[in-house]
Amino acid sequence: MNDKEKFLFDLNGYLVLENVLTTDEVTAANGAIEHHADRISNREPGLAEDSARLKGAQGRGEFQQNPLTFEPPWCDPFRRMFTHPRVIDVFNEILGTGFRLDHGPGLIRMQHGTEGHRLHGGMSFDPSQYHTFQHGRMQAGLCVAAWQLTDVRPGDGGFACIPGSHKANYRPAIEVLRLEQDWGCVHQVVAGAGSVVFFNEALVHGTLPWQPTDRERRSILFKFSPGFMAWGSAPQQCPITDPTHEEQVLYAPPHRPGRTELTGSQQ
Repeated sequence: MNDKEKFLFDLNGYLVLENVLTTDEVTAANGAIEHHADRISNREPGLAEDSARLKGAQGRGEFQQNPLTFEPPWCDPFRRMFTHPRVIDVFNEILGTGFRLDHGPGLIRMQHGTEGHRLHGGMSFDPSQYHTFQHGRMQAGLCVAAWQLTDVRPGDGGFACIPGSHKANYRPAIEVLRLEQDWGCVHQVVAGAGSVVFFNEALVHGTLPWQPTDRERRSILFKFSPGFMAWGSAPQQCPITDPTHEEQVLYAPPHRPGRTELTGSQQ
């Protein structure tokens, strides 16, 4: 990470890097999603809870299979995202070397009218979700790399957050989390196809209903933790049949820091 990227992530709790995937890589990933459309199902609505502003006609679509285990070549775009050099570089800085995949990857597919998700995160004690600054560097818990496979423009909906709330000391009103009151602090994040949005789960964040009728929202989310901890249940083994060294390292169970690590140059 360069100084600008570190400053913005520390300040806001999220960072958008544009054009990380090439046009061909985006096309391949979308093709893999469409090829496996039969393995996508919509969850029952409920993430909006009782918010009239966030309710929609349907729940979001999700893969019912880990896309890293799709048959070749359909798995290749997702494996590229998993061990992408920018992911390695960013999380080596934020989570520390030896970081690991906590859970995912998962697809979020939103069609016109799909409900939002009430804002959440960073509002109660959770030792696996945090942001601190010690010994000259930031340190974080559970964080996300969210790859965008379609354009997200102003007013579209999708990922939204309260910038800086990963370090906030006061809880926002429930009416703000439900979008029933506007305090001027909720920000919809704009990102083009091929970009990746990094964010800290300690950030107050959620999802706005999807508005466009000309395209879906398609995001692939990988969630990573520092090597010594887990938020979710640690996998027993890497599910990829022919894993690379990097993939095996990222699927490691919680372990003492410094035992395994990756560098962006290994990719």
